[in-house]
Amino acid sequence: MSGHLTLIQQNDTHAHIDSHWELGWREGRPFVWRAGGYARIRALADRIRGEARGACVHVDSGDAIHGTGPAQWTEGAAVIPALNAVGVEVMVPGNWEFGFGPSALRERVRELAFPVIASNVVSAETGAAEFASSKVMEVGGLTVAFVGITSPVVNRTMPSPFGAGLRFADALDVLPETIATVRDRERPDLVVLISHYGLPQEVAIARAVNGIDVILGGHTHDLLAAPVVVGRTIIAQSGAHGSYLTRLDLEILNGGVCGYAHRLIAVQEDASDPGDGTVAEVVAESLRPYRKQLAEVVGETRMILHRGTALESPMDAVLTAAYRGSTGAEVALSHGWRYGAPIPPGPITAGDLWQMIPTNPELFSMRLTGAELRRMLEQSLERAFAADPFRQQGGYVIRFSGMRAQVRLNNPAGARVIRLEIGGVEALPEREYTVAAAGGVGARDQDGRTLTGVRAIDSLRAYLARNRPGGGDDIPPSIVPV
Repeated sequence: MSGHLTLIQQNDTHAHIDSHWELGWREGRPFVWRAGGYARIRALADRIRGEARGACVHVDSGDAIHGTGPAQWTEGAAVIPALNAVGVEVMVPGNWEFGFGPSALRERVRELAFPVIASNVVSAETGAAEFASSKVMEVGGLTVAFVGITSPVVNRTMPSPFGAGLRFADALDVLPETIATVRDRERPDLVVLISHYGLPQEVAIARAVNGIDVILGGHTHDLLAAPVVVGRTIIAQSGAHGSYLTRLDLEILNGGVCGYAHRLIAVQEDASDPGDGTVAEVVAESLRPYRKQLAEVVGETRMILHRGTALESPMDAVLTAAYRGSTGAEVALSHGWRYGAPIPPGPITAGDLWQMIPTNPELFSMRLTGAELRRMLEQSLERAFAADPFRQQGGYVIRFSGMRAQVRLNNPAGARVIRLEIGGVEALPEREYTVAAAGGVGARDQDGRTLTGVRAIDSLRAYLARNRPGGGDDIPPSIVPV
């Protein structure tokens, strides 16, 4: 069979259904531009459909219903109407789809107008599949098999309620058999893996698993101006927040790809062309109950607050400074999150805070030794930079303030931290230090933690009432490669 198929992909939109700021880099310096919005995405997708030589399928590679205030307050329900309206036809759940727990996710999946697939999520008790492993579509005279795989970090590094009652298998334990079975039973012209596993892992999957023509990836927010090609497998990923779409035009012949064209398309805000009117109305209606709450001004910044760098970021420097201010701790820790649209110089709103840390966890304090803090940082560096891609967890390095580290990233696991300082002097392995954190951050599960009664967003509000993040001089580097 021969024919043409166009794949349209979005990934890691993190509930940014309306336009927002996005981060860019020019000559090593960050800048921001207005991007995204599901109305613009739908208009661009419709334009692609009109230009395509054959059928089109619009795919979402996960992390779509978590990441903003309205999403958090409604357990993802505020996002569903826009996700249905934007034109997505098949989706894999991202790790943050489980952020409201499995029961809430099941309810959200029932509300979607398209299938959600994942081949590696089962009931921990019965082994029954939580999702269909694949979706086979007949489009434009072609048989296309979509197979789903999601990240197992849900029940490894995330809070236990996220994946309660579920078990997440490793990709290499399920995909070879799943792909072989789909090819044997369905005889597809094309096999597309919709992945929320991360680009390094997707490259490893392509090397290890036969029979995958295309991988539409997510989780690591990689912005691929050109696809990564491994053997005969084409891998694409589209950044985050719905700021870009991938268009992949495929020429199919005799059960394989014989030619392709790839375009990474910026979803730019355009006052003269607001996008699809119907989707714009859906988005407006979904956000209307929250507009006033989101628009409240809570502070001001003189610098771009963002999470676009691997070792530390201005956004998390402010977050950890707020934690220390609320607790008086010597050290404050936060997660190595990648999500969160940048905040430009100027007013900071409540909506900015809720997309900076939507889970709004309660702060706690604890006492950790210098040796424990070093081990924690070594573990985080290994999760970010492990030579084995399947040991990487998809996030950046843990963020901290009050502590300074010199690291050698190319050293082996457990030997990357060269020097660790707290309060300007070298940390003593046996000495205990007061540490503040929130959520799942910490060297121990719950042992020795003292809850503070202060939520992360309240801590940020109090910090911003006293401080205005400036040009960077007030945020000294905390982790330095040497």
